[in-house]
Amino acid sequence: MKFIKEITPKGLLLPVTAARLAGFNAGDKVEYHTLDGAMLVLKGRMSAPELLAVVQQLTSTSAQLLHYLSEVCGPCEDCDKDSCPYNDFEEEAVQVNEYLREAAGIPDGAKLCAEVDEEAHTITVLAAEHRYDLRDLPADLLETFMVVGACLGRLEEHLIAEDTVYGG
Repeated sequence: MKFIKEITPKGLLLPVTAARLAGFNAGDKVEYHTLDGAMLVLKGRMSAPELLAVVQQLTSTSAQLLHYLSEVCGPCEDCDKDSCPYNDFEEEAVQVNEYLREAAGIPDGAKLCAEVDEEAHTITVLAAEHRYDLRDLPADLLETFMVVGACLGRLEEHLIAEDTVYGG
């Protein structure tokens, strides 16, 4: 079951109904696990069957969230081979040594892109204007999106834009 709450200046108050539905009782100890963008509250003590039930439910919730994001991205419509961002995975990322990065004022860890001037026979390396792209996805997660047929181009657009794709 899903509850939507706002964090107040006093903190995040969990509804008693939610705690009871989760099987928490007054006086029970709980564990908070903080994740990037999420928080998980577990009973402090669980039997093996209880823990396995939690694992199964977390797996199901994870699958639902991945399905939701794949729906936001829409289906892969077999874009032409030149425009699919997955094709760029064959190429190595642009890399510049630390000295040159520092001299150019490019922060360590910034994504780089390269512009080619064929007439002048030069390559200009720049700090990319975005922080995230498909290269930030673990291989297994990227494979999942490919298997379900989600549009990787739209996924990369959402990653680059860092726009809101869940909630409102």
